[in-house]
Amino acid sequence: MVYKQWTRAREQSATNLAPRQDRKRSRIQRVALYCTRNRPTNKRDVRDVFGVRFDSTTDETVLTAVDHPAKPVETARETCQIDIDQLSEDEWKRLQPLLWLELESLFDKHRVSSVRQKPFKPTRKEKGNGVFGVSLNTLIHRDQQVFTGKDTTVTLVPLVLQVILSELAVRGAREEGILRVSGNKQRIDALYNEIEHNFYRKPEKIDPLIKEAGVHDLSSLLKRWLRDLSQPLLTNDLVHLFLQTNGKLRADFSSRESLTSELTDEFSITFPLVLPPHDQCKALTVLCQLLPHENRNTLRALLHFFRRVVEQQHLNRMSQQNVATIIAPSFFPPTFLHPPDHKDDMGAQTQMAAQCCQLTNVLLGMADSLWVVPQRLIEQGKIVIAM
Repeated sequence: MVYKQWTRAREQSATNLAPRQDRKRSRIQRVALYCTRNRPTNKRDVRDVFGVRFDSTTDETVLTAVDHPAKPVETARETCQIDIDQLSEDEWKRLQPLLWLELESLFDKHRVSSVRQKPFKPTRKEKGNGVFGVSLNTLIHRDQQVFTGKDTTVTLVPLVLQVILSELAVRGAREEGILRVSGNKQRIDALYNEIEHNFYRKPEKIDPLIKEAGVHDLSSLLKRWLRDLSQPLLTNDLVHLFLQTNGKLRADFSSRESLTSELTDEFSITFPLVLPPHDQCKALTVLCQLLPHENRNTLRALLHFFRRVVEQQHLNRMSQQNVATIIAPSFFPPTFLHPPDHKDDMGAQTQMAAQCCQLTNVLLGMADSLWVVPQRLIEQGKIVIAM
C-alpha cells in the first residue's frame, strides 16, 4: 500500500513538473526572441517584463540544457571557442542579444547598475579630408574609396593607424621610453600638418615622412590621433559600462568612512568597488565583442601593439602598468567622462583617472582573450533564429 502511494505521488510530481518546465522554456524563448528585435537596455527589459531572473548560470545551463536535455550540464558546458573575426555578419548580429544577456547577468549577479548613461558629448565637427578628429567609420569609408588596392574591408582598421603602428612596431618597440617620452613639438606639428592635408591627396609623400620620423614623434602623433577621435574608441554607448566593471563610487561621497553604517551597507550593495576578477574579465570580453566592427578591430590592433611594447620592457623600460597609465586617457578621454560643470572637482577626476588606469591595465593583460566567443553562444544564436 505504501509502495503504491509512493509510486502515485512520484508520477503526479513528474506530471506537475512538466508544465512548469514548459512554461520556463517558453519564457526563455520569449526573452531570446525579444532580444533579437530589441537590445535590452536595463534590468526591467529582461527581468520584469518576462519574469525571468538571469543569474550567472542561466545562459550556460538553462538555455543549453533545455535544448539538449539528454546531455548532462557538465557536458553541455564543454564548448569550443571561436575568434569573433571568424563570424559572418549574420552570426555576429545573432550573437549581439545573447552578449547583452550575458552582460546583464554578470551585472545583476553583483548588483551593479547596467543602465547605460548618456555621456557628455563635446561638439566636434569632422574636418574635410583630414585624418584627425574624424570618426573611425568615416576613415574606413575614405580608405575604401581612395586606396582601392588596400584590403581595408577585411581589417576595418583606419589605414593611417596601420601605417603608424607598423612603423612603430619595426623601429619603436625596443626604444627606451617609447610612448612615455614626448617627441619634438615642432617636428610633431609639421608631421601632423602633412598627414592631415596630404594623406588622401598625396599619399606618395606620406610614406617617406613616416619612415624618416623619430619614433617618439610618431608615438606622440599616435596618442594625438587617439585623443582627437570624434568619439571615444570604446564608443559613447559603452564607455561607461566599461567603467562600471571596475566599480563606481557615488560622486557626492569622497570616502566610505564618511558614511554612517546604515548608508555604508546600502552603498556597498548598490555600488561595489569592483567586480570579482573572473567576472570582470567576462564582462570586459562581452563589452569588447559588442563594439562596432571598426572600433573593435582598431582596439585589437592597438592592444596588440601595446603588448608588443610590454614584451620588450627589458629594453624599452615600459612595463604593462606604465603603458596603461599613459594610454588610459586615450581609451577613456576625460572630456567624455566629466561634464564641464565638474571640471574643477579634482578629487573626482583623480579617482576617475585611477580607475581608468587600472581598467586599461586589465584590458592589456587580456589582449589575447578578449576576442574569443564560446561556441555555446553561437549555437544559441542559431536556436533563437530557428524558434
